Amino acid sequence: MFMYNKIWNKIKEYDVITIYGHVIPDGDCYGSQIGLKNAILDNFPSKKVYALGSGVPKFFPLIGEMDIIDDDIIKNSLAIILDTGNLSRVEDQRYSLAKHIVKIDHHLLQEHFGDPEVILNDKISCTEIIGDMLLSLNLKISKETALPLFLGLITDSGRFLYQPIPENAYRVAGALSSTGIDIQSLYDLLYEVDEKILRFRGYIYTHYKKTKNGVIYLTISKEVIKEYGLDYNTCASLVNSVAGIKGSPIWVFFSESESGLVRVELRSKGVPVQPTAVKFGGGGHVQAAGCRLDTLEDYKYVIDDLDKVLGEHLQCLKKN
Repeated sequence: MFMYNKIWNKIKEYDVITIYGHVIPDGDCYGSQIGLKNAILDNFPSKKVYALGSGVPKFFPLIGEMDIIDDDIIKNSLAIILDTGNLSRVEDQRYSLAKHIVKIDHHLLQEHFGDPEVILNDKISCTEIIGDMLLSLNLKISKETALPLFLGLITDSGRFLYQPIPENAYRVAGALSSTGIDIQSLYDLLYEVDEKILRFRGYIYTHYKKTKNGVIYLTISKEVIKEYGLDYNTCASLVNSVAGIKGSPIWVFFSESESGLVRVELRSKGVPVQPTAVKFGGGGHVQAAGCRLDTLEDYKYVIDDLDKVLGEHLQCLKKN
């Protein structure tokens, strides 16, 4: 409650607030930005609030678009950075022009910045933190605020499949739902699939590889991405297509961009992959993390590290 009050009091001090998320925004990042923006406007209608970055265009018709502003507006603003523990991963680097920075995040601590700096890694999503703050401070929550916050909850929790789910997450979800949001339309949009993605999943299932200890991985070249008419971010986001394969608690996608840089998505069940992501300049959650590589050929170093991690994990299980 104390930290929530500090955040809200800082918001009260500024007439202009700019809200930032991480590169390659997901449902939680985008939902946090739009949700917090609308929450501030719910309670302070006269303030000027802007959510900056690319967002998740798929949800724009239902939840709202991102804002485009010039530097002069940012220079007079309070910057609130959401859902990232690294300043280098903030999508719009103009946050540095702002008068003051606030940080709200739920990832493991990697870099101190912001005052207040609120890091609650027992929360399943950044939107859970924002929702919990609004409820704890007894603030107004409109449907326009609740829907994007609900999006972040269900996407970062895997539709509440990733255990353990803290009791508070269900409390926040219930409160958001009680505003009368259109959950069905949100799920319909969430599960809508382009035919190009269906065809690409066929490629995934026929081309993934497995290490000696059971790490599942797929390298996706820019040529393959072009062949299927997709982009490298979309391909990387399909990493959970190979989740749940028996005997393989770690799975990884390497997706090459047009420039040759590679987006790496690491996932696991019961095995920490975040330390490996950190070794290669990335970060994230213990069992869901990401990083970047300079070339696709460098995938071998990540896989070697993960195979070693999994081998040690399996040895520990045998001893116990």
